Formats: sequence, structure tokens, C-alpha cells
Amino acid sequence: MMQGMKMATQGMMSLQQQQEVLSNNLANVGTAGFRKDVMEVSSFSQVLDTQMEQAGYMPVSGGMDIQGMLSVSTHTSNAQGALKMTGSSFDMALDDNGKGFFTVQSGNGIRFTRNGSFRLSTDGYLVSQDGSRVMGNKGPIRLDGKEFQVNDRGVISVNGREVDRFLITEFSDPKFLKKDGTNNFVGQEGFRVSNDFSVKQGYLEMANVNVVKEMVDMMQVMKAFEANQKVLQAQDNVLKKSVNEVGKT
Repeated sequence: MMQGMKMATQGMMSLQQQQEVLSNNLANVGTAGFRKDVMEVSSFSQVLDTQMEQAGYMPVSGGMDIQGMLSVSTHTSNAQGALKMTGSSFDMALDDNGKGFFTVQSGNGIRFTRNGSFRLSTDGYLVSQDGSRVMGNKGPIRLDGKEFQVNDRGVISVNGREVDRFLITEFSDPKFLKKDGTNNFVGQEGFRVSNDFSVKQGYLEMANVNVVKEMVDMMQVMKAFEANQKVLQAQDNVLKKSVNEVGKT
């Protein structure tokens, strides 16, 4: 009985976390370059078996199964978002199946982003919306004036003269990246300069959030939460009845 209450409680806690992840995804559906989070829930036994197999051990049946214990993990989806035409020469979108990132120099160090909504700073540097300088192969990109062109290879030209090329960084494994705010990522290993990309000037990559799917998932989570809630209430009623019956005897 107590085990059933424990399992229902664990389920409700994990579902609440999943609801928060889905809500955050929906809240950022209009944020350029946003990458949604995906939460996975596994039982303790499943995680243990997977870790043992990866370490080269052979899982042996017959061991104690720790019921009611769940492992919750969240990872970021690297799927590419849809490209939206804006017509602004300062808007850039990467078309590379979601592999690469614009490299920017923030006050806290190098960051990586898919948000190509840039602008020109007062001192002539191309910067992101938070003021971070956008990096090229030659360093921070500096422009003489607002008239410039960017070709598909990311080469920036001013008055027909090539001045720099966007520094696009690619990571061998998404696990090396961690979110820093809404649009930026931090990564210190497993990266390389990418040449396999295409830049679209006058476009922005939108959030890779499917509103319909997120809403359907949210409704399913709510139904599952209510089901666990009913199980917990039923177990509590049985427990109360048992205590009262024992008290009478």
C-alpha cells in the first residue's frame, strides 16, 4: 500500500516537471533560434541496466528491483527550426540541419547561438541583441556602414570587397552544450569550425517548437497527473480504512 502511494507520488512529481518543460517550450515559440527541451523519464532499473551495458557488464536477472524510483533527464532538441523571411539585411539564418552555431563574444566569454537577429553597434561591430560581438574567422566582425551582403557560404562583402566570413562552430555531441539563458549555449569541448553550412541573409530561424505537438503532450501529461492523483487518493482511503478497522479491534 505504501509502495503504491510512493509510486503515484513519484509519477506526479515527474509529470509536474514535464509540464514545466512543455510550458517553457510554448512560451518561447516566437523566440528566434530557441531550441526546445525534451524530458525523458525512466525507471531506476532501466537506467542501471543501460549504464551496466555501456560499461561492458552483462545484466543479470533476479536482482532486487527498486520500484517507485524514477530517473528524470532533460536534453535539448537540435532539430532545425523553420526559416522566416524578414527582409532585414542584419537577420541571418543557418540552413545546416541544425548542426552549427553562430559564435559570439559576450561579457562572460565565448557563447554559441542559433539566433541570427543581429544589429550594428555604435562602434561599428556586428552584435547580437544582447550586445555580444559576432565572431568571424578574423575575429569580431566590423562593418564600415550598413550596406553589406552575405552569400550562402557566410562570406561578408562591403562594396564588393570581402571583409570576413562568419565563424560557425559545430559540436560532435550535443551533450557538450549547455543552455545559457534563452538563446545562448556554452560549450568548452568537442567543437570544431564548420564549413558545411549555408547562411541565408534576410531570414531568421524560428523556434523548433511544434505548437500542436506540445499542446497534445501537455494534455496527455495533465490526464496522467489526474490518474496518478486518483490512485494516490484511493490508496489513502484504503489506508484510512485499515487504520480505523484496526483501531476498532
